[in-house]
Amino acid sequence: MVRFVHDTAAILDAAARLLATQGPAGVTMSAVIRESGAPSGSVYHRFADRPSLLAALWNRAIEHLHRDAYVLLDQDDPVEAAAAIAGHIVRWCRSSPLDAQVLLAGAHHLAPQNWPAAAREERAAETARWDAAVRALVHSLRDATGLPTATILLTVVDLPYAAVRRYLTADRPIPAELDFQVPAMVRTLLNRLPSAEDAAAVRQDSQGLPPTAAT
Repeated sequence: MVRFVHDTAAILDAAARLLATQGPAGVTMSAVIRESGAPSGSVYHRFADRPSLLAALWNRAIEHLHRDAYVLLDQDDPVEAAAAIAGHIVRWCRSSPLDAQVLLAGAHHLAPQNWPAAAREERAAETARWDAAVRALVHSLRDATGLPTATILLTVVDLPYAAVRRYLTADRPIPAELDFQVPAMVRTLLNRLPSAEDAAAVRQDSQGLPPTAAT
């Protein structure tokens, strides 16, 4: 099927390009019309105003990221599930750089308080679904590894995004080797970091040593 330059996806792609190069302030209706080459009537037919456009831009990016992620969480081994999610985030950011730039900007910069009610509800529903899935993974990882929640979140959530952020902010390609390096790091950290009980024992042992030996 032939895709016309003024279909919904092409309009949102144009908005994402503007966001990546000019920031959220650059995503105006007139700028999107120019960037997409679409007739103004086509743009306004799909998006009544700028808040509607920004809402669609954010919700599309989140839906694309999460769509193939949920199935990766359905594994017996929570460490492997965490590694799979980490690899998915890296691969998705490489294959969907425009959507990745939207998420990098953050929803709070897209004025979600002005979005249409239906778009806000869509965002809230997906956020709740994803948060529930992540909480379930964290609980499984705590049972499997003994690690505290903060350590698990740092490893499973923050590490993959930190790995790709430097490339996204510099508009550079994400290296293919990160597909393997980031999941491997997640596995290593979850399997080798000391548990909360181990860390407490180390602190207790250190407190009993002479000052020169403990430093």
